[in-house]
Amino acid sequence: MSETDISKFVSEGNRDLHILFGSQSGNSEGLAEAWEQEATRYGLKGKVHDMDGFDIKSMAEMSRVMIVCSTWGEGEMPDNAEDLYESATSAGSILSKTNFSICALGDFCQSGKDWDKTLEDMGGSRIHDRVDCDVDFEMPAEEWMKGAMPKLACVDDSGKFLPDLVENMKAHAAGIEIEVPVEAAEGPVATTQAIPSMPQVALTPVMEQRAHAYTGYKQNSYCVKCGKYTFHWHGSSPNNPDLYPNYECKGCGFIRKIKIS
Repeated sequence: MSETDISKFVSEGNRDLHILFGSQSGNSEGLAEAWEQEATRYGLKGKVHDMDGFDIKSMAEMSRVMIVCSTWGEGEMPDNAEDLYESATSAGSILSKTNFSICALGDFCQSGKDWDKTLEDMGGSRIHDRVDCDVDFEMPAEEWMKGAMPKLACVDDSGKFLPDLVENMKAHAAGIEIEVPVEAAEGPVATTQAIPSMPQVALTPVMEQRAHAYTGYKQNSYCVKCGKYTFHWHGSSPNNPDLYPNYECKGCGFIRKIKIS
């Protein structure tokens, strides 16, 4: 299956990717929104769901699920995830076609660990190992997304994971042309067919203070200048300082350089 025409694969059938977030301070929600945009590079249609009010039974019809959930207090679910988790623990084995992966945030990451076990108990297939991000979450969450999303993108319309497609899917998302052997009308011929790459949009640095009219991660923390506990904006590629070098407080507008470790 590694020679499958990726462009055709990503344009046919159900390509929904359901991203559920459990968030107390906004970090998980910000990641879910960023990954919704990232999904388009893999031919996926990202759909973000707040866990509050989500019907656990509807997950039975979902073939691709990402969960990002923080931990609150002494290993507790965030407020918007409590009811859904209680429903999930008693839902039974309803996830026979669901492929999932979990990103856990917060101290000890207990809520994410609980979701990981519960979705497996419900019959779901763990397509990529859980990541436990603890407090400094941006970099490990980004690396986890880069591993989980191409695999989820290789789940076909029936819910079957096609692992032989993963490397070609990564190349497709990166805009690299893939050559696929094709057959002529009168028998196999060693010819190749170039697959057009997905157009890439040029990104420019944000070097000056400006209005909050751009998208990116939202992270709740204390501003180092005004001391206000508020959310900050920073760019959608925190591991690439050349793309989004600034970190901006929405409260007072203070900008500082992101430290990339």
